[in-house]
Amino acid sequence: MVARHSSSDPANAPSNEPLRKALAEREAEVDILRRQLADLLSAGGKFLSEAAHAIRSPLTVTNSYLEILRADLRDGLTEEQQSFLDVAHENAVRLCHLVDDLVDLAALETGTARIELAPARVDTIVADVCSAVQPIAGQKGLELTTEVAPGLPPVTVDGERLKDVLRRILENAVRFTAEGGSVMLRASHGGDHVAIEVVDSGVGIPADRITDAFETFVQLHRKPGENRDSYGLGLPICRREVEAFGGTIELTSIEGEGTTATVKLPTGEKV
Repeated sequence: MVARHSSSDPANAPSNEPLRKALAEREAEVDILRRQLADLLSAGGKFLSEAAHAIRSPLTVTNSYLEILRADLRDGLTEEQQSFLDVAHENAVRLCHLVDDLVDLAALETGTARIELAPARVDTIVADVCSAVQPIAGQKGLELTTEVAPGLPPVTVDGERLKDVLRRILENAVRFTAEGGSVMLRASHGGDHVAIEVVDSGVGIPADRITDAFETFVQLHRKPGENRDSYGLGLPICRREVEAFGGTIELTSIEGEGTTATVKLPTGEKV
């Protein structure tokens, strides 16, 4: 008689030890790759910061001399020479802004940015930002309005950086909204957070490109050969600043109808 053994017999079941060993080895390899990636990102951020700082000094000097030339020599220049000097100065200013953004982005990415958190009133920040952007909106014939819920709790943020976030988002909304359109900045209380929204009636963003908006140097609506003052760093900087406050930022959009940018900031209140 031939003895038969059940496959469920623990003594005859295949061992899981080789599989466990293989999984442990793969996990170790993934952990090594994760650390290497973190090191590369850190090194990249440091390089970007050092390069931007190195460029900033000579660029600042160049810009200063161009301003002096425009002020002191304008009367002695031909109209064409004045035009050349104006173009040189405008581009130097643009490069100064780019370098400032690169320095700030690198500091935010490497965790070395100076973030001064303190309780701040949202209604005051919204009013200040709208006052600053109103002239730009007015030049395009846009209706810029605010809608702030009463009694909003304070949020713990870096007040100047939050103003920077909202200013960048508002300027984007104005830039991509046609004459006669509207832009609204509204704030409301949502339980354990305050939501600040910028709603525009602009060109909108294709659904498959929304996440690209937060990638560095991505300009969604730039046309070939078009010259812009921005370099696709605004929203990436906004995201990192908001995350430094413990908040979130997201975009929703319908192409051809408009975009809503929502910043949510924790209040510390429990619901």
